[in-house]
Amino acid sequence: MLVAISLVLPIFGVIGLGYFAARRGFMSPAAIDGLDVYVFTFGIPSLLFRNLAKTELPDTLPWGLWLSFYGAMLSIWAVGYLIGRYGFGRSTPDAIMLGFGGGQGNVVMLGIPIILTGFGDAASVPLFLLLAFHGLILITTATFLLEMTKSRGEEAMSGVEIFMQGLKSSARNPVIIGLGAGILYGQTGLTLPGVVDTAFEMVSRSAIPCALFVLGGTLTRYHLRRSIGAASMTVIMKLVMMPALVFVLSYYVFGLPDLWVAVATVLAGMPTGVYSSILANRYQVAPGAASSAVVLATGLSIVTLTILLRLFLH
Repeated sequence: MLVAISLVLPIFGVIGLGYFAARRGFMSPAAIDGLDVYVFTFGIPSLLFRNLAKTELPDTLPWGLWLSFYGAMLSIWAVGYLIGRYGFGRSTPDAIMLGFGGGQGNVVMLGIPIILTGFGDAASVPLFLLLAFHGLILITTATFLLEMTKSRGEEAMSGVEIFMQGLKSSARNPVIIGLGAGILYGQTGLTLPGVVDTAFEMVSRSAIPCALFVLGGTLTRYHLRRSIGAASMTVIMKLVMMPALVFVLSYYVFGLPDLWVAVATVLAGMPTGVYSSILANRYQVAPGAASSAVVLATGLSIVTLTILLRLFLH
C-alpha cells in the first residue's frame, strides 16, 4: 500500500499545485491554456514518439486488449444510458451524455503519468495501443449519437460526415501524430541520433509534470453545481464498474499478460475526463451532471487509483 500511496500522492500533489495556482490567480486562464497547448502539441507527442521509437511492438494485433478495454467501455456506456434514461428519467441526449461520462476517462493528462510512473517503460506498448483509438472511438460515437438525437428543426450531420470529421480530427491530433510517427520510426530499426534523442528526452521529461499541472488548473473551471445524483452514478460506473469489467475480460476471458492486464485495468480506472463536460456544454445535454462528474470523479480517484495500484504493484 505504501508503494501505491507514494506514487499517487506526488501526482495529485502536482495537480493540487496547478489548481491552487489557477484558483489564486498566480496562473491566468490564458497562461493555463498556453501550457495546455505546449503539453498536447509538444510535450506528450514527444514522450509518445520517443518511447515508441524505441519499443518493439507485438507481431500480432492485440485483439484481446482492445476487446477487453473498448468492449467494457461501450458496455458501461450502454448501462449508463439505460440508468440515466429509465432510472433518472432523463431525456435521450442527457442519458447518452451520462453514459459517455462513465466510459470516457482522462487517459492522457492523468493516465499516461500514472501508468508510466508506476509500471515503467515496459508499460508503453499496451498503453499506447489503447490510446491510439481512444479519442476516435469515443468522440466519434458520442458525436454521432448526439447529432442523431437533434430535433428536426436543427440541422444534423450525417453518419458519413461525422465519421470523416472524426478521422480528420484524429489525423490532426498531435497526440495521434506522435503515436503514429513513433511506431513508424520504430519499424525502420534505426536508432535516434544522439542530439535528437537528447532533445526529445528533455521535452519528454517536462510532459508529465506539465500535464498534471494543467489538469489542476483546468479543474478550476468545473464545479459541483447540480445533478449530484446522476453525476454520482456516472462516477461509480467510471471508477468502479469499468475497471472491474476490464479486469474480468482481460484476465479471465482473454488471458492477457499480467502487465497488460494491469495497464488496461488502471487506465480504465482513470476519472471522467474534462472532454465530457466540454461535449455536454457544446450540445447542452446534462451540462451540470457532466461538470459535477468531472470534479467528483477526479477527487475520489485519489482513493480508487491507490487501491488499483496496490493490487498490481508489489
